[in-house]
Amino acid sequence: MAAGRTALHAWAESFQEGVETSTEGALRVRVFPSGTLGQEREVVQQLQEGLVDFMVSGTAIWGSVAPRLQFFDFPFLWRDADHVHGVVDGPVGAEAAAYMEQAVRVRPLAFSDSFGFRQVVTRSRDVTDPGQLAGLKIRTIQSAIYVKAVELMGGSATPMAFGEVYTSLETGVIDGFEHDASTTLQQRFYEVARFMARTRHIAGVLGLYASAAGMARVPRELVPRIEEAAREAARRHRAMGAGEEREAMAALQARGMTIRDLDRSVFLPRAEALWQDQARELDVGRWLAAARG
Repeated sequence: MAAGRTALHAWAESFQEGVETSTEGALRVRVFPSGTLGQEREVVQQLQEGLVDFMVSGTAIWGSVAPRLQFFDFPFLWRDADHVHGVVDGPVGAEAAAYMEQAVRVRPLAFSDSFGFRQVVTRSRDVTDPGQLAGLKIRTIQSAIYVKAVELMGGSATPMAFGEVYTSLETGVIDGFEHDASTTLQQRFYEVARFMARTRHIAGVLGLYASAAGMARVPRELVPRIEEAAREAARRHRAMGAGEEREAMAALQARGMTIRDLDRSVFLPRAEALWQDQARELDVGRWLAAARG
């Protein structure tokens, strides 16, 4: 994601500040925005190999190597940010962290949020009814659960690397994409896509992930300071979310984007069937019960 007021960069900078302050300069953190180290999938591999020490990203990118993480992106499951926090800060979040460490030698030190839920943004179709999403080629993350989310809304899911989205919109390769308002603003997607349908289909849970190999190189007495810096950065980051979303929505409208609320209720029966099916497949039935309880 681009540097500046984007959800990933804001969290990374806060973590950087916290680590360097709490260790009194014994550790320095360098932040690489805007795809400097490669596309997300490449950085995931670098983290596993210990070539990169930390990564701030959504949970979705980890689904291919740690499939149970797809639970956090179940569409239409999350009511609001408080609902998400109540789950990720409890036993479910702790189990997910332990699972990742065992499965891929990477551990989330804290969870936070995107700056708002994900919406559907289209180039030229003003979507006023859920049925109008049918057949639209919608870019989504290269993740099975995201593909299923777009399909249950009637769209034709088009998995694509994030760095290809702008040009693909400009040239008409895709009809739209799904992301939050803040990212849409910061990446200047409003220049090539004019309409937003507020579907609020995915919460966009973020994690600050640490490489086990990287953490093993840190002096043992400094590890708790890194972990606390991650948690404190998450607390500060969460407090920014609602305000950032409101400001982004207003800024997009000021730049000519039409934003409409969409009736989400028509998607819920299909979404609930998807939750149950995926919970069995991924063995996250207890996590789903906790989220619904």
